[in-house]
Amino acid sequence: MLKRKRVWIPIVSVLVIAMGCVLYYGRKTANQEPVLIIKPVEIESRSAAPKPPPPGETHETGHWHGDEWHADPHDPPEVPTDKIPQPLETAASRDYTPAVVEIPEVITDPEVLAAWQRVEYIANNIWEWGGVANPETPALIAQLMPAPGGFSGPTGHSDGEETANILFSLDANDPRTAVVVATYLCEGIFGGLSIIDMLVEIGVPAVPYLIPYMLDMERMPALRSRALEVLCQIAERHRADLGGIVDHILIPRLEAILAQETPDYFEGRRAREALARLK
Repeated sequence: MLKRKRVWIPIVSVLVIAMGCVLYYGRKTANQEPVLIIKPVEIESRSAAPKPPPPGETHETGHWHGDEWHADPHDPPEVPTDKIPQPLETAASRDYTPAVVEIPEVITDPEVLAAWQRVEYIANNIWEWGGVANPETPALIAQLMPAPGGFSGPTGHSDGEETANILFSLDANDPRTAVVVATYLCEGIFGGLSIIDMLVEIGVPAVPYLIPYMLDMERMPALRSRALEVLCQIAERHRADLGGIVDHILIPRLEAILAQETPDYFEGRRAREALARLK
């Protein structure tokens, strides 16, 4: 009896171990991710040659839709309006009315006549000196011109500060502003270094507007002297561009002022200073 028990003990032990292994590996396999089997899909080659059009047709006049031929060409794709390129802004207008240059009737010296013709040329070619048209200039000029007779301000308002703000909003790089700035300075509406500096910055295109004020013998000498001062500063900077204007119009006027027995204080002082610089 004892012998039989000894025989069964090893057998039972083997069975227990075997069952333990089965349970262990079965649980481990259950926790693993399932294996997916991916069936390969045949991909149609995109490099295949397009179908030829039917006889007598072309790809330019028609198109295939699958296996069906359409005689009309493809409609162009619709582009959202916000994606359509917008045209560039048009350049600001360069239109202006040239200064009227009244050449003296009796001129016998051809060099003097050439100097006056140079004034007229400048008046008709103000963009030759690199000016840039500012799109706001026409509207500002319309507010300021015609200049008031006796100070009441443009468009009837009497606010000098408002007028100054409009005047000094003008772009000195736009030569069309010369007519306004010269008028306001030489009519005695505004004075001071700021407005003189504006005209000097405008440069050559301002000359046709200033010369009539310099030569107007019915105007107050103090106002003539304003035009004289600006002209002399422009002449110092742009003498080559003015040509004979300096030697045959400006300097003779300076000499005529100083030839007077008692020249006006302001006009005489400015003529004396300018002549020393220009001769």
